[in-house]
Amino acid sequence: MGTEPTRDWPSVDVDALKEDSRALFLRRRQGILLYFDGATDQQIREGCGFGRSQIYRLITERCQKPHEDGSLYGWRGAIPNLRTQAWKRQTPPKPPSASGGGTAGSLQWIFESPQGLGLEQDFRDQILGNKRHSLEGPRRRNISLFKWLLDELRTRGFEARGDWPFNVEKLGYNTIVKFIGRVLSENPQRQRALLGGQEAQRKSRAGDGTQRPALRVFQRVECDAHKIDARMVVMVPSPHGGHEPRKIHRLWVIVIIEVASRAVLGYHLSLHRECSAEDVLRAIKRALTRWVPRELQFSSSAYVAEAGMPSARNDRYLGACWDEFSVDGAMANICDRVERQLLETVGSPLLKPQDPHSYSCRRSKDDRPFIESFFGRLAAGGFHQLSVTTGSSPKDKRGADPDAAAQATQFQLEYAEELLDTLIANYNATPHSGLGYRSPLAQLDFLTSRSPDQIRQADPEQVARMVGIRKLCTVKGGVSEGRRPYFNFANARYSAEWLCLRTDLIGKNLWLHIENEDDARWATVSTPNGEFLGAVRAAPPWHLTPHTLYMRQSIRALDKRRLVHLSSNCDAVEELIRYAEASEDKKLQPHPAYLEARRVLQMHAERLSGQSLVAQAPQPASSRPQGSTTTTDSAATSADSVPTENPPGRPLPPMRMARIW
Repeated sequence: MGTEPTRDWPSVDVDALKEDSRALFLRRRQGILLYFDGATDQQIREGCGFGRSQIYRLITERCQKPHEDGSLYGWRGAIPNLRTQAWKRQTPPKPPSASGGGTAGSLQWIFESPQGLGLEQDFRDQILGNKRHSLEGPRRRNISLFKWLLDELRTRGFEARGDWPFNVEKLGYNTIVKFIGRVLSENPQRQRALLGGQEAQRKSRAGDGTQRPALRVFQRVECDAHKIDARMVVMVPSPHGGHEPRKIHRLWVIVIIEVASRAVLGYHLSLHRECSAEDVLRAIKRALTRWVPRELQFSSSAYVAEAGMPSARNDRYLGACWDEFSVDGAMANICDRVERQLLETVGSPLLKPQDPHSYSCRRSKDDRPFIESFFGRLAAGGFHQLSVTTGSSPKDKRGADPDAAAQATQFQLEYAEELLDTLIANYNATPHSGLGYRSPLAQLDFLTSRSPDQIRQADPEQVARMVGIRKLCTVKGGVSEGRRPYFNFANARYSAEWLCLRTDLIGKNLWLHIENEDDARWATVSTPNGEFLGAVRAAPPWHLTPHTLYMRQSIRALDKRRLVHLSSNCDAVEELIRYAEASEDKKLQPHPAYLEARRVLQMHAERLSGQSLVAQAPQPASSRPQGSTTTTDSAATSADSVPTENPPGRPLPPMRMARIW
């Protein structure tokens, strides 16, 4: 019977109380239960030692009083020495000294006084309505609010009368700041917006992971870009002979990770200053194509056992498609170009953030925990271990100078590419605590073994063309002027011998498609009905050296600024290389298009030679048989344009070797 009125009362952890407080609380609780059972005064005194009137006041004045959390105090009201109402000052605060002693409750007394009528509500509105500025921290904001309140008190005559807080040493700063904190704590959502900004609001909306849906294998992947925390250099030819290191900007790596198994499907190292849609498409393409281990310079045993990507582990993972593409809201991730390729090649629609069923485009790091956790491991277990690391923040450098370390150690871009590849491949073969200490590749095998038929595979031909650019162009030319038909496409003129015979196509719109994103010299032509007509080649100065559209765009921009000079008798890519390597101010970082040119030239040289340039690099003299000479050495010594200096024990970088071929 006695438990009926107390059924909904908030409970108390009795064992957490001190022994004397616990004994008193148990006596009070027994008296309350006896009271609700209808016991007499004598029975209550014998049961708990309190009179019926005392228990009545305990119930009405403490237990049934509303708590600030919206419920009743309940059993909490029976806890000894627990204050259930704030203390209120009854007399004006007159401190005996300037230290401020004896002024407790002064701020509340001012708010309730006739001179402070409406001041509390105005101050609360000022606290909750004050906009947060990006450079304004919590302490700075408190000082601003403190000055606002003092100005209001001055206008109401408190300073002229010598009342609190103008009669104490710190003008009541600590008391006012405590009131500001209490007002903010009563409005937690507004508190997060003012003190933490949008990022804190997003984090507060993120769940703790308990409601995260169970995903099947290849149902969802997470994709994001990470800036590599390291300084690197490239070796450029010196006009005085040999090579000299030139510092480059920090690079981005775009990674795609499969959520169910935590396996990295593919990645792309972007040489641009900012990530673009092409970089995202390159990462997707690498996730859908077969991975091949690199020929390493810095180690012969850097790859651990079973290291690699899923595409190299089993043919059923080659071109494996996913259903959901989880990214942030960057335009490079959600633009139409990426959306179309995802839908047509992968079969994964890119849902917009405003879609109520969307889980693809997220706005907080906590919504993509697996890719963010991987980036943490990639940094802590890799680049943060190097002397050239910049750290995640300025305090991580610990007094080190990564720029000087990169110059002294000549930590080159090629080494960073090899290190990145081995770190990611080794991660896939390393036991993971979140997978029951299986490696991501082992977990992927385990999950797919139960349903091997559920893996969709992309068309290899579509994958090969997904990064290329397509545009509907008009055939130009004139029969009467004797001008052969041509296309204006991507800052270049395209034509071919077969097109010269098709004067009937002049004025018609045809599709031009650059299929190989690393060689924009060639494009295919097709009709709006899909009929393939042939291939066309870029006119000079774009016809000699392989290049990307980004390189072409950058060279055109340099030409407009008169930094390079293009003509029909030159090679535009050679002009770019000459400009970047002959820069008068060696402190300037190489143009990103120059780094792209080095990468394209290396790939072209490896394709022509049929093997990696690392394998062709000259060995140190100490490691060769006496009297032996390699083919590369002969080529290097016979070529006048190639410097003959080669420091002992350090082969020429692969990008430099590309120039030999």
